[in-house]
Amino acid sequence: MNDQDTTQVMPPAEDPQPEPEKPRRLLRSRSDRMLGGVAGGLADYFRVDPVIFRIGFGVTLFFGGLGALIYLAMMIFVPSEPSDGTEVSSAPRTLGRVLVLTLIAIAGLVGLAIMGVGAAWAAATGHGVLVAIIVIAIGLALVIAAFNGGARWLILPALALAVPLGTVAAADIEFEGGIGKTTHTPQTVRAIPEDGYEFGIGDQRIDLRDLDWNENTVVEVEADQGIGRMLILVPEDVCVDGDIDSRYGIVEIAGEESSVSLASGYTATPRLELDATLDAGKIDVVNDDDVALGDHFGGNDGIARDELRDRMEAACAPEPEKEGRNG
Repeated sequence: MNDQDTTQVMPPAEDPQPEPEKPRRLLRSRSDRMLGGVAGGLADYFRVDPVIFRIGFGVTLFFGGLGALIYLAMMIFVPSEPSDGTEVSSAPRTLGRVLVLTLIAIAGLVGLAIMGVGAAWAAATGHGVLVAIIVIAIGLALVIAAFNGGARWLILPALALAVPLGTVAAADIEFEGGIGKTTHTPQTVRAIPEDGYEFGIGDQRIDLRDLDWNENTVVEVEADQGIGRMLILVPEDVCVDGDIDSRYGIVEIAGEESSVSLASGYTATPRLELDATLDAGKIDVVNDDDVALGDHFGGNDGIARDELRDRMEAACAPEPEKEGRNG
């Protein structure tokens, strides 16, 4: 009798089912952080380069600071990823820790803002080279630190210095010459500085009514100012011409407002050839013999604009026409 074949056929083993992918969770990064790990966590969540978020947060410091507030809120309320691979606890943080983190974040943002304001001020007052050297030094420190684990937190102070420095330099804003209020009342043409009048921020008043004007006098005056108001007073019979420009503001000459320079090519005398530049604010040229400096600067002098314009038109009229009017 033949032995029966007792070999049993085993069913094929099933392939192990892959574990379901856990949903991604937004956590602050521990391995890729400069301050609170917010940018690194966002980069992991969206699977992009964290530099994108860092630059975005840094730039918003100088455009309202909304990104800085978002960063602060996320640093407080978004949990940090665990260092040992355990699950992140969803228990709320203690009030004390939240307050400490809030104070640290606010202090950091205030410090960066102060650095930005300081960089802008240095650039506007002619000390931008020093700030540029500091930015270069920070860049070299970043390169050196890259060989020893990195110090990417230095990117924030570098941005806080470089962005306002570049903005002020591109806008060509200068604050040289002082702050507050200054008044110039030259009595002779020789008393006018050859390099002109310079002022930083505030009110600059140049009263030219007491100069030794005569029928053929042509006086050249240069005036430069950063931010504020520039008032130039001339006698009623003096024609005003030249390059007069407020880059981010307005110019009012004898009661007539304009956003562009004059440069009308007048030849009438007596004449003031004025080369005046104001970065931001208002330039006022007033042709009146009696108005006081303080009265007009507040805008309450009561002089009719039409009267000022009529005087300037008469003063700048060609000589035959001026003589005809006088006759």
